[in-house]
Amino acid sequence: MLQAARMSIPEMTALMLKIPDYRDYRTTSEAAAKEREYRHALGLMLKDCGEYLLSIAEKKSQFLSSEMESMIDGLVDRIGVIFRRLDREGLVCLVGDHDTTIGELEGLDVRLIILIEEALTLVHRLETGVPASSWFKTEAAILSQDLAAFSEVTEERNYLLGLGWESEFTPR
Repeated sequence: MLQAARMSIPEMTALMLKIPDYRDYRTTSEAAAKEREYRHALGLMLKDCGEYLLSIAEKKSQFLSSEMESMIDGLVDRIGVIFRRLDREGLVCLVGDHDTTIGELEGLDVRLIILIEEALTLVHRLETGVPASSWFKTEAAILSQDLAAFSEVTEERNYLLGLGWESEFTPR
């Protein structure tokens, strides 16, 4: 059973306050500013996960096998992919029917909050009394799946906001 998340109530509240009100996306500059703020808050949480994993690897290096170290590297790489998706730039414009798109975005935001909370919980379980080998057999796989899901949800948000991957190739 998972322990309580390591995300404090103030951290959770601060993140939830950064969730944009998509109905306020009246201009592209307002939308871009609100997106940047929200994405930055999500990125900070993910950065904490990555830094924590790396610090554990450094602290416990004598106890970790090369396979375990490789797993940590893979998890940190997944976080890097998410950063690139969070860093997507371009003109923010809701695609399709705005009410439908806003409903979808709000649902995706709920998923992101749940995934980031679970990721923080899983990462911090590595430090607790759980033997490292046990964590790598169970929690690491769950964390990897959560990060993959986070990446997919982020990409889906990008699409709904008009920031599909092709925005990476448009001149700025």
